[in-house]
This record gives sequence, structure tokens and C-alpha cells, in this order.
Amino acid sequence: MKIEDCPIIEYYDDDMSNLFMFFSNGKKEFWRFAKIKEMGIDSCVLFFPRDFKKLTRTYSKCKKIYEFKSASSISPVYLYDNKVLIALCPLGGAASINLMEELMFVGIKKFIGVGSSGAIRKVDLEQYFVPDKAIRDEGSSYHYLKPSRYVETDESLRKNIIEVLKEHKEKYDTGVVWTTDAIYRETPGRIKARLADGAKAVEMETASLAAVAKAKNIKYACLLYYSDFNDGKTWETRIYDKYELRQELVDLAVEALLKK
Repeated sequence: MKIEDCPIIEYYDDDMSNLFMFFSNGKKEFWRFAKIKEMGIDSCVLFFPRDFKKLTRTYSKCKKIYEFKSASSISPVYLYDNKVLIALCPLGGAASINLMEELMFVGIKKFIGVGSSGAIRKVDLEQYFVPDKAIRDEGSSYHYLKPSRYVETDESLRKNIIEVLKEHKEKYDTGVVWTTDAIYRETPGRIKARLADGAKAVEMETASLAAVAKAKNIKYACLLYYSDFNDGKTWETRIYDKYELRQELVDLAVEALLKK
């Protein structure tokens, strides 16, 4: 079989006028977002790590306004300090873009994703990582954009993130992230190939979310931390205070979203 015969790279520029049939039939409780629209809130932090309630400084200012329900899980969406939404995002590209689609439907136009990544080349594990583009080694992005090797994150949101990091004197790096669907297929050969593509780290959502944002003409960028290092030969885990780091991550993302 020829590569071009693979269904995943078949792109269809279909009429999307009926896109929101499912959302508009009353099954989803989108009426809960009426207050958000009245307040003019259009920004959201997509938060991937678990144990959100342990981020007490943030959680104390949150009010749950919605639940994103899938067949296997329920992910709360909070209004934070009457300023932005914080949505607890399920793992992986397909699940995360389902949540993004629903939030776009109710008027959210700017997203910053925050979470972890695994370094695949020697880097300072204590610095933040702000990807400027992602390798599309997953499936979801191909349903939104024509085939390509990379998809870029939003430049203006990246600029905001970097300005906030500089203001707080935080160490950071930029570059390429590798998005994959297969956790246990980070093999030596595949890592070598992704290093040749310029990747510094691996995770499971950026390419998918960036592709949806680009296709829908909204903004998406992400702020990641390194949880470990794996070059296909050795594995080094990072020792750190997960809750303090995640709290800082959310604070930085909120500040970047609100930055003019």
C-alpha cells in the first residue's frame, strides 16, 4: 500500500455549516455559560495535571460552572476569579480537542494549555518549555488541517507567555515539541527520528490542539514543564514539588492570558 492511501492523511474540505448540530439540540448544558458570555470572558487555561483541588491558592477562587462529560470521565470547568476559565482537560489529543470544541462553541477564543512533557534531549529540567511548533505524530490534527510535518502554536500568545516568564525571572526554553498518541512507542529509533526533526520534548496534546485552533481561527499556545528525561537509552526522573510547580504554572498562564 502507498503512504498516500492511508486514511489518516486524506483531507476533506467539507461544508461545515452543520458543525454544531449536536451542540444545538439541547443535550449539552451550555446555558450554564450565559454568565460567562455576559461577562465577556473569552480565555481559558487547559489544565492537564490531576489533583487540581490541591492547588489551594487557585482553587479557592474557583467556581464550577460546567462539566465536560465523556463516556469514561467527567472534567470540571471552573470560572477563576471572575476573569478566565480553567478547564480540567482529559489526556490525549482526541479527548482534549473535544473539550476545546465545546468551549469554542460558547465563545472561548484564547487557550493556554499547561502540563508536563518529557525531555528527549539533554536540557535543564528546571526550566519551562514554550513550544513554538509541534510534530504531528498523532491522529486528530489530520482531521482539521492538511498533512504537514509541523503545526505552529499562536505567536501572540507565545509572546505573552515569554514576557510573563521574563517578568518573573523564570528560566525557559522554546522550540519543537513532539506530539504522539502512543505512550509506550517512544522507542530509540523513533526518538532518534524526532530529534532529527528538532524536538526537545514529547507529550500528547499540542499538535492536536494547535491544529484545531489554526483551523478555527482562534489562539492556542502552551506552557510546559519537564517531568523526566528519556533518550531511548536512559531514563531520568525529576524530583520536584509537583503541587507548587503546578500552582506556579497556572498562575503564569492566567497572567499571560490577561496580558494586553
